[in-house]
Amino acid sequence: MKQFCDWLYLNYAAPRFDEESMPESYRYQKEEWMACAQTLPNHERLLSLDLLNNMKHSWGARAFAYGLQAGLMMSLELFSGGATSPEAR
Repeated sequence: MKQFCDWLYLNYAAPRFDEESMPESYRYQKEEWMACAQTLPNHERLLSLDLLNNMKHSWGARAFAYGLQAGLMMSLELFSGGATSPEAR
């Protein structure tokens, strides 16, 4: 399972983190933040960049895990004979 998750992340999720594929509003806000970060002292700038990257990677990993879990739950319902709720039948 770990190999499948690694493959799925590398081939599906990771390419979506490419800066050029992000919406223009994201790129604009990032440029604005980077300009603001340049006014900080070196130590504070490094800390803020570390925090930003840590948040991005943590949230990205969490969103990927939730998506993978939801996909697995949906596939189990499909292959086990349909949805579990009577309303969905």
